[in-house]
Amino acid sequence: MKSIEQSLIEELDRDDDITFTTTDEELFKRAVTTANVQQGSKDLIALGMASIWVVFASIFMKILKPIFKNMADNNRIK
Repeated sequence: MKSIEQSLIEELDRDDDITFTTTDEELFKRAVTTANVQQGSKDLIALGMASIWVVFASIFMKILKPIFKNMADNNRIK
């Protein structure tokens, strides 16, 4: 049984139509673009999570504010 590497080498030797036309510069540009897109996605997700927490804290404080005010008023009466 032939190894995978040997099979690939033999196939590439037989097929002259395969040419690698992409330059190293183009490959680097693609890599940088991909990295930027991935980082941008991570930044958007982090921003979205932070926004959700701010909204949650705001709602939580609106719910608790009357309760705290009522507790403070009860302490003044006693």
